[in-house]
Amino acid sequence: MKKTFIKIMALALVVTMLAVSFAGCTTSDVQRPTAVQVKTDLKDVAFKFTYGELKNVLPGDKLATLFENFNKKSDDRTVELSYYELVSKYGSEEYFDSILALISDEEWAQFTGNQQEILDYFNGLINDIKTNGSARVSYNEYFWINHGDQVVFKDANGNELPNQKEFRAAFRLYADTALKDIGSFLMNLEQDKATEFKADLTNVIYPLGERTASTLTLADLYTDKETKTYPIYTSVIPNLVHDLDEEGNNAEDEDGEYIFVPNELTRTINIMVKPEETSVKKAFTVREKDGIMEQFKVAESYLKLNSFEIGFTPCKIMTGINAVTDEMTYVTYEKNMVITANITFTGALAQYGTVIVEFPCTSSLTYNFGWPTAE
Repeated sequence: MKKTFIKIMALALVVTMLAVSFAGCTTSDVQRPTAVQVKTDLKDVAFKFTYGELKNVLPGDKLATLFENFNKKSDDRTVELSYYELVSKYGSEEYFDSILALISDEEWAQFTGNQQEILDYFNGLINDIKTNGSARVSYNEYFWINHGDQVVFKDANGNELPNQKEFRAAFRLYADTALKDIGSFLMNLEQDKATEFKADLTNVIYPLGERTASTLTLADLYTDKETKTYPIYTSVIPNLVHDLDEEGNNAEDEDGEYIFVPNELTRTINIMVKPEETSVKKAFTVREKDGIMEQFKVAESYLKLNSFEIGFTPCKIMTGINAVTDEMTYVTYEKNMVITANITFTGALAQYGTVIVEFPCTSSLTYNFGWPTAE
């Protein structure tokens, strides 16, 4: 009986020790997410909104989505949204201006108060890539002509012609044939190419042929307060994950709300460049007119190009950056042009004679960057 009792006690002790051991492993082996921080402080601004403010502006489904991580939807519950998030979520909605009206003058002043820091930061990153070949680069470029009402035909005195629809139909035929070649010429790079690390990027990254990628200053940037177009702004978008408690469960604060931490931070920068050639050339490549005139000869069965001018509307630069490492992941250059051409229709289109045509077109070039992995 005594031996049996000793065996039972020994077994109980082993079970207890195992239980304690496993309990200890459960607590100590919980891998809590590591909260990350931005590497470079650009005085980033996020706008704060309360549930009480937004419930009078947002539709019910949008409001519910925005506050879906909160159990309690009290009027003083607060969310933070960057300007990039505001534009991407609600920029095309009719209530967008009502949301912006909730932002105080002090917040707007903070939002626009770091433009020099943002531009210096962008210039430094893109110039380092181009000058030192510090990243692998892949790229693709697209060109398109905006048809429809944006194509305008005028007489020699600059007056709009009455039969715009008929002229547009004739021009569409021309644009969809000859301008395929013109578009190929207006583009600057071969498609779907990639480089290796430490490559010479002089003739790869805009402006082609230059050793630096950007010499933009604040004086080169475009703003339009009426349309809420800001010359340059940055936003940091966190990827939020649940924090964990010691048992590996989703952690909660004292109010019973889940705690989230950022495990990734993506910085976006949006830049608007003035529609002036001297400013555009500081970050973009602009084709020489002589080459374009030569290229237009492919269209002589439809028309003869007598003369033309290339103008610009505000051009955009949009970039994504790993804010934890300051490594740029992509940059897109959107060059918006307006062509004003004096043309004489020929051949089957000769009945339309000589006219002036204005049409917008866009070249969009995106560079994607790959970085060496840590050893």
